[in-house]
Amino acid sequence: MKTILQILPSLDKINGGVERGTLDIARELAERKFNSVIISSGGEMADRYKYKGVTHHKIEINKKGLINFFSSRGKFRKLLDEIKPDLVHVRSRWPSFCFTSEIKKRKIPYVTTYHGTYSGNQNLLKKSYNKVMTNGDKIISISKFIDDHIRHFFPEVKNKLVQINRGIDTENFNLNSVSQIRKEKILSDLSIPERSHIILLPGRLSSWKGQMVGIDALNYVLKNNPYLNIVLLLVGSEDKKDKFTKKIKKRLEKLRLTNRVIFCGNISDMATVYSISDIILSTSIEPEAFGRISAEACSMTKPVIASNHGGSREIIENNLSGWLVNPGDAEALGETILHVLNLGQEKKDLIGSNARKRIIEKFNLKQMLDKTINVYEELIEAKENFGN
Repeated sequence: MKTILQILPSLDKINGGVERGTLDIARELAERKFNSVIISSGGEMADRYKYKGVTHHKIEINKKGLINFFSSRGKFRKLLDEIKPDLVHVRSRWPSFCFTSEIKKRKIPYVTTYHGTYSGNQNLLKKSYNKVMTNGDKIISISKFIDDHIRHFFPEVKNKLVQINRGIDTENFNLNSVSQIRKEKILSDLSIPERSHIILLPGRLSSWKGQMVGIDALNYVLKNNPYLNIVLLLVGSEDKKDKFTKKIKKRLEKLRLTNRVIFCGNISDMATVYSISDIILSTSIEPEAFGRISAEACSMTKPVIASNHGGSREIIENNLSGWLVNPGDAEALGETILHVLNLGQEKKDLIGSNARKRIIEKFNLKQMLDKTINVYEELIEAKENFGN
């Protein structure tokens, strides 16, 4: 039985894309009779999702610094000798920075996944740190946007690149799979007024996610239609480094929109939240590496309005499977919200059908799992055939 080890900083974000992707791969590996192992700092998802055949080892690798660097490396060496993995897959910069030399020293096949632009490569120091994610024998890029980014900044590794789009579980994110009981419960839990138009903006509460743009767009909508029964749901935890929630609440008070916005915190059952929503927004100011919110909402056949950059442009075909607006343009976003609310149901159904079809064809979970495990098997086989 072959052993695959995946490494990421933590399993703390309930709806985090990196965390979800790691667990999806881990479970699939176990089902395919691999020995599936994860190293992380632990977290809520590690406690909640304990899959049969998946082993989790805890090393504190979610905190940077010299002390943590040496202590985590020591623990990692011992675990490598204990686990004896046939392949290691690292999914973040700090673990890659800490552990690459130990992996290479043992000549273990090595995969990295480049999950984002990591705030660009504006200076030599940042570019050098980002470059650690190109150390794999194969480098997985999660979208064409990320693939192009790596080719531009690190052209020397282009032959190691494999583009594998992040996959959506289209069975879970399926409008027909959500019961009326689940819908009624979440409407009650969130105290949403009856007959409200529900606008959903998921994502960690952070300036770059664009919640302020969503709020300003809501203000624009209500200025143009002051009697509209509409609420905005903000689903996601606060970015503690940003202290952004206070800024949002001040803006809401200034615009007198406090009673129009509901702070929902983290919600694990996102399929149900999508199902009760009339429009889903993805308002990121900086480009999303993939655009998971857009993809999940499309899988649910729900109208999606997203920022016109990054991975969302690969998911949404403007006016065919959703709508794209310029990042940060609250007025354009507000206009598009009004446009979608006024669309006939037949047109909404057509766009929703187009959206789900696109996700099933290009961004489904099975494709991601098959392609990723195929990369693992090819590297393991190459080592067995050609030795060290």
